[in-house]
Amino acid sequence: MFVTTSFHPGSKELHEARQLAGWLGVPFIMRGRDSLDDLFVRTGKKEAVIVAKQGWRYENHEGHQFFFHPNMSALRIKHLLKGEPDPLVTCSGMQPGDHVLDCTLGMGADAIVSSFVVGEQGKVVGLESQPVIAALVKQGLQTYQTDREYLNRAMRAIEVIRADYRTYLRECRDDSFDIILFDPMFRETVQASAAMQALKPLANPAPLDQGSVEEAVRVARKAVLLKERPKSGEFERLGFEIAKEASHYAWGVIRKEGRPDES
Repeated sequence: MFVTTSFHPGSKELHEARQLAGWLGVPFIMRGRDSLDDLFVRTGKKEAVIVAKQGWRYENHEGHQFFFHPNMSALRIKHLLKGEPDPLVTCSGMQPGDHVLDCTLGMGADAIVSSFVVGEQGKVVGLESQPVIAALVKQGLQTYQTDREYLNRAMRAIEVIRADYRTYLRECRDDSFDIILFDPMFRETVQASAAMQALKPLANPAPLDQGSVEEAVRVARKAVLLKERPKSGEFERLGFEIAKEASHYAWGVIRKEGRPDES
């Protein structure tokens, strides 16, 4: 992989591109007049991150692209503003002031909705283990501008950390978050979902493990949630109770209230 810019970059784009290349540990390549295909041939590499005035994007030699967009979070928040329920919010019991840990940030839709719900007194931390996704989504959350100030505020308030939840959770204190979310990449994504198809080649394919669930239960004060295929068998394997089922996915939950003292 390498980092480059769009044609005719300004000093800001050049600075950002060099910084990003250093953060990713890959070369920075001056664009000049070369097409992206020319750069792939010249460098012998097959992947690039392009820094442009309009935002950052990933592209590979086959033309596959990934870039940040608030995606379905904008529509979900619009429904919440109308008083309509959101499955994540309902299943988790999320409230203003809650602290939420999204262990699988991805495109950030669940984190954005959570940030809107918990408000200024709350906190949302998003973990992303894959460097390119972490970089592009972090930059997008801080810079993507909409005409809805409440959506902009929700995006800006999210703290993105490049980390694997298996390590991060072990380092957390007991009861340090109210709600913990897992949304691992489905083995079969919905073909109609352009966002998920764009994300899948870059995402971490590892399934959720029992040890991480146990750590999450220790760290969460209120609930641990898992989003998966209804018939995947993951809810049963990991000890989640299905709380909300839709056509393509379901939310499973482990609630802390009323759990027996395991000490």
